[in-house]
Amino acid sequence: MLLRTCSSHGPRRPDAARRRHLARKRHLARERPAPAAFFLALAVAFLVALTGCGPRLVPFTHELRVQHDLTDRDVKNLQFYLSHEVALRRELTSERSQITSSHKLLLVSGKVIEEVVVEERTPGVVVDARAGVLSVSFEPGASLAFSAAPAPEPSAPAPSFPGFATPPDPFPGNAGPLLAVPLAPPEGGAPGGNYWIAAGPGGEVRYQGKAFSAIEGSLRAHLLIDADALEEVVERRKVLPGVRLSGR
Repeated sequence: MLLRTCSSHGPRRPDAARRRHLARKRHLARERPAPAAFFLALAVAFLVALTGCGPRLVPFTHELRVQHDLTDRDVKNLQFYLSHEVALRRELTSERSQITSSHKLLLVSGKVIEEVVVEERTPGVVVDARAGVLSVSFEPGASLAFSAAPAPEPSAPAPSFPGFATPPDPFPGNAGPLLAVPLAPPEGGAPGGNYWIAAGPGGEVRYQGKAFSAIEGSLRAHLLIDADALEEVVERRKVLPGVRLSGR
């Protein structure tokens, strides 16, 4: 009688088959999902890269304009941004109740108030440039004036121009000291500094040919520019060296 004995481990694989088996296991291990920590690190890196792609905004000063010899045409080809939110209000009466569709109507103390809000970092373009003053449009058919001047100093509050509502005050920004930047530099004075939103006494700002009151921190608003975009405009300008006669 013959007894057949078998190994508990089964027949041994040939060397080539074992190598293929081990290679397949390593391949499957590489295809396993990455741990959660890896995905978290990847998400953080993506957010950092996304943030870094935004514009590098710096204040646009008159000195910067002079330094790069920017003409009116150059300035009109630059993308500007607003540093702070601008909120303008004026009281409406029955004879001047028409407003722009993008503006808001508020009812305060029985008065109808038109409000215009330009949010921080809103992009705008220059539509008119003259000595020390840039007119920047943030919506079609309208613009705000910005005047080159040093940082404005607080001045005593001036009476509001006629027609504004009485308490509760719909123009709370007029209660304290105001920052006023004139529409143009003083006669004989040279412009310089940031381009601040231009305002008259009492924080009056002209917009679409109408007088508005600037409220809250609106008079801190000045123009910003993408530093990289400015460098590109400067680099694109080609300065001709001129042509000389031979021997001269």
